Amino acid sequence: MKKRPFNLFRPIAAAITICLFFAMTSCRQATKFAQVKYTATQVNHWLDSAKTDNFVFQFYSPQIDDVKKPYQLVSYILDTAGGYLNPMHPDTLAITKDTLVNLTGPVVLGNTYLTKKAIMAIISTDSGKKRDYDFLVFTPKIIASNQHLVYAISLIKNGVPIDYRDSDTGDVDSNPSPPAKM
Repeated sequence: MKKRPFNLFRPIAAAITICLFFAMTSCRQATKFAQVKYTATQVNHWLDSAKTDNFVFQFYSPQIDDVKKPYQLVSYILDTAGGYLNPMHPDTLAITKDTLVNLTGPVVLGNTYLTKKAIMAIISTDSGKKRDYDFLVFTPKIIASNQHLVYAISLIKNGVPIDYRDSDTGDVDSNPSPPAKM
């Protein structure tokens, strides 16, 4: 009987297959969305314009070296005629901290928006006086009823949340669009 030379290909192929199997089954797929902030300077700039009607937010991923970085948001401003006031240079909302939203179940990703009126209600008192604030914080969350990813809005001054809820304003979330209409 003739001895065959040892074939190194089969054990290497088997080891690669086993490693790939463990790599694909041992980790759960999840996407990170950042808690982001919209500075008072940026927000007030648009609120001071009579043309501003809505703030539309889209997901944004900057060119990065670390693929584990979370998605951020950019903000486009719609005017009362339905045109964009900043189509070429949307505002980029800065990351405050990473927030992992569990996407193991169904989730719908799309534009979200806030009306100028909703933002004015957040930053104003019942008497109409503007609150002193540093930024709006957008915290990602999934709406249980329709699985849309939206953002809970909070108001921050000196690193401390300001309770903006009053007689005409409760908690405010961004609206998914579609299905919401502006």
